[in-house]
Amino acid sequence: MASRREFLQTGIAAAVLPITAWARVAARETAGNPSSFYKVIVDERFPASVEFGAEMSRLDAPVHTMQGDITDLWYHDLDAQWKQTPVAIAGLTAHGPLFCLERLAWDHGMRVVLRTELPTHDGNHDDNGEPLISWVIAPKGDH
Repeated sequence: MASRREFLQTGIAAAVLPITAWARVAARETAGNPSSFYKVIVDERFPASVEFGAEMSRLDAPVHTMQGDITDLWYHDLDAQWKQTPVAIAGLTAHGPLFCLERLAWDHGMRVVLRTELPTHDGNHDDNGEPLISWVIAPKGDH
């Protein structure tokens, strides 16, 4: 497992890497294998997020698409999964979905272990001009 310092270094490097490269780095540094993520969350409203999801899918990670609302994912999947076994998830979303998932994760012994804001160009922002965020949520001991 990577240390906290390695996570931070990866996050800094991710800010300057293309999305597809970040997908590979995030997978390698956090789980060793992209398919080690329980889910990779992709927001279909943003081209950068869709590209991220496509690359993670090519790397055999299970991808979940949404359009800004994590309610169905939470109620029909993650809540039950995290009650049974806390598992790592990753994503490239706007602040809102990450904020909700982060708060829900706390009750299951999980936390954000990697968070990087993308530069706000080429569609890498939401309707309010807020940057997209690449992130990983994992059990507290997985760093």
